[in-house]
Amino acid sequence: MKYVSKTKSISLALLVSCAQLGAADWLMLQGSQPETVAPKGVNVPYRSKTPKLWGFIQANYKQDRGNVQISPTGVNQTPFSLLNPDLADQSGFNVFRARLALRGMADNENLVNYFIMTEFGNSGVNNLAGHREVATYFTDASVTLKHVPYAKLRVGMFKTPGSEEGLQAVFVSPYIEFTSMTNQQLLERQITEVGTAQTGAQAGGASTVHYTSTTVDQPIAAFRDTGAQVFDTVPITDTWSVSYAYMYGNGNGISMKGSDKQATHYGYLALEDNFNGKRGYYHESMKFYGWIQDGERTLLSNDGTTTTEINANRQRYGLGMTYYQNGLRFEAEYMKAKGMIFTGAKDKDPDPLKEDWQFQYAVGDENTADGGYVNLQYEIVPKKFEVFGRYDIMDRLPNDEKAQRKFKTATLGFSYRFKGATRIDVNYAFRDATAPGNVNAQKVLDNMGDRVSVQLTAAF
Repeated sequence: MKYVSKTKSISLALLVSCAQLGAADWLMLQGSQPETVAPKGVNVPYRSKTPKLWGFIQANYKQDRGNVQISPTGVNQTPFSLLNPDLADQSGFNVFRARLALRGMADNENLVNYFIMTEFGNSGVNNLAGHREVATYFTDASVTLKHVPYAKLRVGMFKTPGSEEGLQAVFVSPYIEFTSMTNQQLLERQITEVGTAQTGAQAGGASTVHYTSTTVDQPIAAFRDTGAQVFDTVPITDTWSVSYAYMYGNGNGISMKGSDKQATHYGYLALEDNFNGKRGYYHESMKFYGWIQDGERTLLSNDGTTTTEINANRQRYGLGMTYYQNGLRFEAEYMKAKGMIFTGAKDKDPDPLKEDWQFQYAVGDENTADGGYVNLQYEIVPKKFEVFGRYDIMDRLPNDEKAQRKFKTATLGFSYRFKGATRIDVNYAFRDATAPGNVNAQKVLDNMGDRVSVQLTAAF
């Protein structure tokens, strides 16, 4: 009985160390098991090969206060006024994420680690823009080898090195929706088959070449890819450390495709000052980081008679910092995108009672977007009740006067934590978008409204 109790304590401690994540060393927290775990009341640390089963559920209610505009031809012109992932309604309850995971060490020396996770919720992974494919997907399936000092090797499908907003665990953030830049340009919608090039009136008077998908048959990438990553955190003083990662990926997102035809390089470097020895959400530190992603995407364009292969570059990079101490959390990040600029969902069904959402991209190297955010959080009651505010912006296609769109969002809210990551979050987003050089497009954007969201996160 004593051994069973001790094993349960170790499993619980490992779960807490893995689940309560925040402004922290995400590379190590997600890709590597800790060397030892010291359960409460036990002075001697233990190492356990017992698999750790854990997961979380996020159920929410959202209401969008914008207007829905249908064109004379029956096309819905306001996808931004509809709720993800279905893009079908403006209000409702949703089990947005329901993930189950298994992780642990495969050997007594803790040289081989594994991580597996599945998604059962109604999110962009399983039901992107109303195109439901399957009930569940594996979002993570990886093995980490720790045989070489300061050069851990992770192989499989997992989160790619990149933006803090994408790299962090989704169930720790009090914000229910991503920033505009992250949602549109980092959270990739994979498309392969597209129609013919669109310019001029077909793309709102823009001179930029746009392509619209003809099918949506893959899950959203969810900041993930399949490949191999070399990474580690190297201490340089008693408190300062450097984290690095280089990953070579297939560029296929959440997919079991074995081809690297869309090969993508991912790089990450961070310098962190640790204020205390804690792991997880209440880990106090100051971190500065930079990242880059560079790859190619292949599109097949069909004009009805012939199929043409289009190779487009996709580059993303950014700089940022995080700070957390004594209940005060500050984060700021600047991001830039070049090539394969996502310009939104487009309704392809002329029936006003039906919607067939496809995705539109401006694919040339001349196309860019940039944006970022600042975030401030403060715990009024330490580790229990906090208030927060975030302001984010994005300038999309500034290289094309008619296609340019500017987005500004201010999100205010509060969060009450029951225990660990289990909590309730309330968000109110003040949303605004402008088309500086396109009067007709502005008339559509004027339908954008604020959005209120309430979400319950339950972690186990």
